[in-house]
Amino acid sequence: MKLSFLPGDLHLNQTESGCYVVSLQGQEILKTRSRREALDRFNALRNEMESRFPKRELTPGEKAEIMRQAVGDSLVSHNSLGGRKKKTTAGGTRTFGG
Repeated sequence: MKLSFLPGDLHLNQTESGCYVVSLQGQEILKTRSRREALDRFNALRNEMESRFPKRELTPGEKAEIMRQAVGDSLVSHNSLGGRKKKTTAGGTRTFGG
C-alpha cells in the first residue's frame, strides 16, 4: 500500500516485512504493524496539512487544456484505420503451393 500527500511531502508505505511506515518530509513519524493505526495517523496529518496547503482551483484555460488533451487521447485510442488485418484466402488452403 502506498499513499501520498505531495504538497506536504507526507507518505504512507508498506514494507516487505508487513510494517506500515508514515513519513513526513523524509523523517519517519510512525512505524507499526497495524494498518488501521497507520491509516488513522496518515489521515490525521493529511487533514491538518490540507488546511495549510489549500487546493487551488483551475483556471478556465487550464480546464480547457485538460479537456482538449483528454479528447485527443480518446480519439487516438479509437483509431478506426489501424490494427485491422486484411482477410485473404491465399496461404490458407492446402492446394498447390499454399
